[in-house]
Amino acid sequence: MAAAARRVPGRTPRRLRAAAIALVLMAAGAAAWYLYPRAGGAPPAGAITTRANVLLVSIDTLRADRTGGPLTPSLNALAARGTRFVNARSPVPLTLPAHASLMTGLLPPRHGVRLNGAHRLAAGTPTLATVLRRSGYRTGAFVGAYVLDPRFGLAEGFDTYDAEIARRDMVAGEPEAERRGEAVVDRALAWLASDRSGVPFFLWVHLYDPHAPYDPPPGWTERAGGHAYDGEVAYADAQLGRLLDALASREPASPTLVVVAGDHGEALGDHGEATHGLLIYEKAVAIPLVMAGAGVPVAVRGDAASLVDVAPTVMGLLKLGGLEDGDGRDLFAPGAASVEAEVYLETEYPATAGFAALKGLVSGRWKYIGDPERPELYDLVADPDERSDVGSRHRPALEAMATRVRALGRAAAPPSPAGPSGEAAERLRALGYVTPGPVATPEGDAGRSPRALVDIWPAFQAALAETAAGRHERALPVLARLARDFPESLLFRSTYGRSLDEAGQSRESIEVYRGALARWPDNTVLLQGYATAARAAGLFEEAMKAERAVLAIDPRDAAAENGIGLLYADQGRARPAREAFQRAVTLDPHVVSYWINLGNACREAGEVSDADVAYRRALALDAGSVDAMNGIGALLVQQDRPAEAAPWFERAVSASPTFAEAWLNLGIARHEAGNAAGAAEAYRQVLALPGAQNRERSAARRLLATLRSPVP
Repeated sequence: MAAAARRVPGRTPRRLRAAAIALVLMAAGAAAWYLYPRAGGAPPAGAITTRANVLLVSIDTLRADRTGGPLTPSLNALAARGTRFVNARSPVPLTLPAHASLMTGLLPPRHGVRLNGAHRLAAGTPTLATVLRRSGYRTGAFVGAYVLDPRFGLAEGFDTYDAEIARRDMVAGEPEAERRGEAVVDRALAWLASDRSGVPFFLWVHLYDPHAPYDPPPGWTERAGGHAYDGEVAYADAQLGRLLDALASREPASPTLVVVAGDHGEALGDHGEATHGLLIYEKAVAIPLVMAGAGVPVAVRGDAASLVDVAPTVMGLLKLGGLEDGDGRDLFAPGAASVEAEVYLETEYPATAGFAALKGLVSGRWKYIGDPERPELYDLVADPDERSDVGSRHRPALEAMATRVRALGRAAAPPSPAGPSGEAAERLRALGYVTPGPVATPEGDAGRSPRALVDIWPAFQAALAETAAGRHERALPVLARLARDFPESLLFRSTYGRSLDEAGQSRESIEVYRGALARWPDNTVLLQGYATAARAAGLFEEAMKAERAVLAIDPRDAAAENGIGLLYADQGRARPAREAFQRAVTLDPHVVSYWINLGNACREAGEVSDADVAYRRALALDAGSVDAMNGIGALLVQQDRPAEAAPWFERAVSASPTFAEAWLNLGIARHEAGNAAGAAEAYRQVLALPGAQNRERSAARRLLATLRSPVP
């Protein structure tokens, strides 16, 4: 089980210990949801009330060629009254780095956020939010995916940063780390309606829906001609329409600058890449970019634009300063449309698998991709699909662009590691990102070409799917081969170790982790994976040592504190376990499983009131948490209130019919309340469940036998 989802087993109500029952709570899960309230307080005195509002909508994974037609009527209508930039790109085909560039006007080498989950935007970095708030704006952000969680640095400057990410029930063991656009827009509209002070607002809404896996709400795939990705695009556009309609109906009306941008594109098989992140061809980096309102002219612009241009353009339209030291340009400055601007491109995602990072540049008609094995040059006017590499015929252009890319790289800022990285990796796996943690990228043009990685990636992704489905016999041979063939790949080796552990081969997993730690001794994801495998193998000291090593690297790693609590709980040491879980929830109060673990430890320590508070806090975070329901029920049984406990267990089994422990506890509650028939029904349900463990079956049999005599 991954570090972030680890939890402490519950315990049987003491009156039934003679029956040797152990209440074992199922995993509550890694995913939590967050609602960060207005942290900065009211705007400063003398706030500006005449300046235009700003609505920024970023639509994740939106290909430029899916806009302008029947899929995007809302965006089309906005473009018709503003400026559409038809030659715009993202500097990086990854969500977090792209949004860092969008908000700061800096290229990834400057802001230091190069990977999802592994880096964070450094505190104090000027952004649209920090500058606009300082200028008197009310600021709110509503995001659709964990990849933009506040821990990654983009929340600074926002009065409200709503990253409340709903998830599926974790009894099945699979976290969810995104939410539908409808839920995001509902929150954003409520925020808009909550203030009529006349203070100008800056509202950022992030719609994640077009991102893989493509699963639009019912009916949208059919509306899009049977293509699920296109259905996601059409659905996201409809949510954009809701925002625009709400703005149009606001009274009193006030001028609003609206900016809509994709954060990157989607390859959809182009150049062999199924999604995005590995390569920097046009389909993955070309984006829609539309601006309207507040002085924006009606136009279609073909000059090159980048996400880094958005922030300085917004500042220019508002006549504000604060982001002058950026890499972008004001797209509406005098003469801007005639400037032949260059656009920098990069992806360091391949480096997580031991391959080379890619850097590129677009300048005029030329596009350079610095592949280490064969640098490429394309004429985008004659060859917009990048099918014919003309580098051998235009060596001066290729070499000049390579020199320029190297110069941009030399200005790189050191990345700020994000943490707790172990939990971040678990959440990001739910989004399809498998970044194992910060990695050192090859220097200069060293490393293997990511083009080769494209051939390997489908097998790797298929193995991940087999692991998630519990078909370890299919996944492990593939992962073993990848780990063997690519020993410099932290990603492949860590994934192999984790999958061995999940398959119940903890000793083998330990050996894989030990080999990887010899190469990357300070990688917290490896250390936490090793700790999990060591715990499963019963190696308390080894596991504890690894968790403490994580805390030595990152003292604020809540997942490591949670792991320490689990280790103490395994030994029956409730009080030190309670202390560790308390530290975990203090460091990160938004993880449901941490609160449930704390509740279990408090219950074992006899701290009934504190246990109840912890369980109910878990329910406040996730109203569907069957583990919290089970815990509250167990507390009530311990307090000789079985009749009150039974409905809690009934709720749990109703939500999760295969939750054997809750069925067993329901039988116990009914048994103690004198409902023998109901107790027998629950015990028989345990015996009928294919997933019930031997100890659960044994307990159910024993308790069925006691129905003819008083409960011990």
